[in-house]
Parts: sequence; C-alpha cells; structure tokens
Amino acid sequence: MDFKDFKDGLTSLSLLLSVFSLTLIIGSIALKPYIGLEPQERDLIVILCTVNFFFSLFYLWNAIRLEKIFRLENKNIIKFGKIMGFATLIYVIHLIIFTTLFLRDLHNLELVMIFLVFLIEIMLVGLVLKEVCDLIFMEESQRDFEIEENRKKYIEREKNPILGDEV
Repeated sequence: MDFKDFKDGLTSLSLLLSVFSLTLIIGSIALKPYIGLEPQERDLIVILCTVNFFFSLFYLWNAIRLEKIFRLENKNIIKFGKIMGFATLIYVIHLIIFTTLFLRDLHNLELVMIFLVFLIEIMLVGLVLKEVCDLIFMEESQRDFEIEENRKKYIEREKNPILGDEV
C-alpha cells in the first residue's frame, strides 16, 4: 500500500472514530431519559466507546510518527508493523464485543450511531491489517523495493518541496 494513502487513511479514520465514539458517549448520557436506556446498557456503551477512544488515540499517535519510522531501517518498520498488528488483533476482540450492542433492544438513534462507529472500526481494522500483511508477510525483496520507493516518493521529496530547488 502507498505510504501517503496509509497515513491519510489511518489519520482520518482514527479521528472519525474518536469523534463518533465521543458523540455516542455524550448522546447516551445526555439522551438517557428520552431514549429509555437502561443503566447497564448505558454503562456498556460508555465503556466500549471509551476503549474506542483510546485505540483511536493510539492509531492517531502512530499515524503522526509514521514518517519518522519510515526513515529508519527496514527492520524497524517491520517491528512497527508487528506492534500495529498485535494491537489490531486486540482491537478485533473489542470489535466482536462491540457487535453485541446490535443484539440489545436499543433506540433507533443509538443503533444508527453504533452502526456508524462499527463501520469506521471495520474500515480501520481492514486498513491496518492490509498494511501489516504488506509489511510482514510480503516477500523480502518486494517489501524492500516498495519501502524504498515510498521513501523516494514521499519522504525524501519533502526535503526539497520546491521542484526547481535542486542542488
């Protein structure tokens, strides 16, 4: 996957997940009397969305430092991929628990927000697992070639942002 596409996708999806999770938390607390939420259901939504919020901050932090990591040696990039893959596998467990909210008798407004958060979670997991598979399970020569291509294309180009500024 292209470096810029991965970084932009990870940044935007993690920001969307944090905003929608925060909205679901606030909506569940503020609208409790109007939508008839039970205290146990509200607490479960708040706990699951809080975990979502922390995972989105983790992914956002990794998206911000992604450029620094891609400047390092290839073994550090592979190590980064393994850490992201392990964190995503833990997040998949959370995703499975989050899907149990669809089985509860919740208000339609809550179900729509839960569906939106679920959709963003699926896209985020798919994006990260795709990049992790590209970094870890790809043939070594092909992986090194793609990493070097991305470095030349995006990271080294940022040093000379003006096209006519060649020394």
